Amino acid sequence: MSFQALPGFRDFYPEEMAIRRHIEGAWHAAAKAAGFEEVDGPPLESLDLLRAKSGDAIVEELYAFTDKGDREVALRAELTPTVGRMIAARAQALRKPVKWYATPQLFRYQRQQRGRLREHIQWNVDIFGATEVGADAEVLSVALDALRRLGLTENDVKVRVSHRGVMAERVRTRLGEDAIESTLRAIDKGELSPAQAAELLVAFDVDAIPELDALHAACEDLGIDKYLEFDPRIVRGLAYYTGLVWEIFDRKEKLRAVAGGGRYDTLIERLSGPSMPALGFGMGDVVLGELLKALGKLPPGPPRIDVLVVPIGDEMLAPARQVVRRLRLAGERAEAPYAPMKVGKAFQAAESFGARRVVLVGPDEWREGKVKVKDLASREESVREVEKL
Repeated sequence: MSFQALPGFRDFYPEEMAIRRHIEGAWHAAAKAAGFEEVDGPPLESLDLLRAKSGDAIVEELYAFTDKGDREVALRAELTPTVGRMIAARAQALRKPVKWYATPQLFRYQRQQRGRLREHIQWNVDIFGATEVGADAEVLSVALDALRRLGLTENDVKVRVSHRGVMAERVRTRLGEDAIESTLRAIDKGELSPAQAAELLVAFDVDAIPELDALHAACEDLGIDKYLEFDPRIVRGLAYYTGLVWEIFDRKEKLRAVAGGGRYDTLIERLSGPSMPALGFGMGDVVLGELLKALGKLPPGPPRIDVLVVPIGDEMLAPARQVVRRLRLAGERAEAPYAPMKVGKAFQAAESFGARRVVLVGPDEWREGKVKVKDLASREESVREVEKL
């Protein structure tokens, strides 16, 4: 019997893990540069919490079950409910605005397609307790800063922005209160007929939305206004969004959205917390990885080690381990084979590992407290004292 990963789930071999860490590194750097603090929560949450945030329909998209304590639970499909619960629990004690970020692994039972799996790593960035449009501009700038660190510019991606609250009011005026959520979901999924779309979208007056104008001005200050495009079709599918919303796409729009976010000013109150404005976004690793690959922006895999230490003969195994220990304490990535190697094979192995140097530990040099060192870039060889490695 052979085994493999479940459909929609991934194994991260070293090559895939290197890409994941490359992406996560840009996320962490961008968030910390803007003063966001890292948080996380449990991968398993109460199903009632997820229902309170997204409604009963969300259950069909979850890995939900009854645990051994007869509790209805589910693997997290997004982090916003968890973060909202955490904020609600300490709302009075937290210094405002609260600026948090996280990089959780999320799970959603959904049909697989390009850029969409049943698990992914997502970068969440949120601000709580800020009503100013400057906060909206900041989270957007953080998202774009991470993409910049990954080599993407305004020539590669764009931000489509709109206002969900204004569109909801437009639907209410024309179709009635009961039609708001279903119509906005249809807009989000591109399911409106041409006639319906024309009725709701064509006469959408961007100049009548002061928040959009303020957002553009703040983004200009931050040097990211060139990314922005107004698009009333951006409404975000989740019902908790209330105001400015946006999504990031590749310029050619060959992929799903790279990221999406906006205002959800009523969420904390819905989760039994105080009234508190909130906004944020999520950016997944799957679509982003696809985009980086398509644009040739993925880096080569990082070197496994800096130094390969090679014992010349069985009697040099212990000295080689001592040299490895010394190098590691000095901050070098070093390893030695578990058995003696021929010098030619050792150099081949060192190059395949991405090492910069090979240290040869031979009996004659070792008796004098020395080793041979070969620089693989310059091909220069020298004899050095072990104490000065």
